[in-house]
Amino acid sequence: MDQILLFLISSLALTLMPGPDILFVLNQSLENKKSGLLISVGLCCGLIVHTLILVFGLSVFIETNEYMIDYLKYFGTVYLFYLAYDELNTKFKQSSKPNNTNLFLRGLYMNLVNPKVLLFFIAYFPNFLFSETLSISIQFLILGLIFISQALIVFSSVSIASNKLILFLKINTANYRLSYFKALVFCVIGLSILFY
Repeated sequence: MDQILLFLISSLALTLMPGPDILFVLNQSLENKKSGLLISVGLCCGLIVHTLILVFGLSVFIETNEYMIDYLKYFGTVYLFYLAYDELNTKFKQSSKPNNTNLFLRGLYMNLVNPKVLLFFIAYFPNFLFSETLSISIQFLILGLIFISQALIVFSSVSIASNKLILFLKINTANYRLSYFKALVFCVIGLSILFY
């Protein structure tokens, strides 16, 4: 149980550290907390996929195939640059905001195309194996569920808090400067994935 508690504490600390996922949640929560919550759910569904990759042993293939990691990096960067373009394009056309499904899928794609997350899982989880009787796959599954649960709580809390801060400061979310800022954040996240 000590290992599990240590895993939970360190996971909370790591999730709260500024990184692509939490920046993505913050960015999407500026105009609408519901958007941030949907992004959070999408991101955590991506974590489910990464956990299952560990559980079923596919991590060995991905870890030894450097081209797969490179592909994910390039695809992730291009996707985030596309989101930056789409943010500006949507604002200038004054078209409707992405629907709920699109927001969920944005979060899911963002997590899946970020190779840092999978590499992190591969490097991090084995350090917290806690049982000599349970199979490694079951232990990875338990650790994954703990990590996903705390991430969902943290991302949702960040989404709600950042949106409340915007409302408290009375920042006009319709201002075109906010769209430039959001597009810039997408580009920064994309570059951080590319130059990992």
